[in-house]
Amino acid sequence: MYVQVALHHPKGPNEKSYFMSLMPRFAELQNDHKGFKRLVVGEVEDENIITLTGIWETEEDFKSALGDIRKFLATIDFPSIQDGPTRSGFSGVSEDSPLTTVKVSPVLRARA
Repeated sequence: MYVQVALHHPKGPNEKSYFMSLMPRFAELQNDHKGFKRLVVGEVEDENIITLTGIWETEEDFKSALGDIRKFLATIDFPSIQDGPTRSGFSGVSEDSPLTTVKVSPVLRARA
């Protein structure tokens, strides 16, 4: 199994609602690709933080969908709806260990 995690920091409640409204379409886009299992969307209570966890059968399956994922993401004006960069991380999940670690790093530069 392969997991992709992203953290978003919407500027406010309206931007958070807008971002959340995009998630069903984003999940459907990924669902059209081989190996996609699930998109888990989380909201941190009382904070403007959204977490996305994409679960894939393999890293190769995820990478084969990246073109369509990037096209979808390019339609979102992230600087206008979120503070700072998106943070993202990736990890393979071992069948032999109950522990999986993911290092999350900025993927977009914050505007000055």
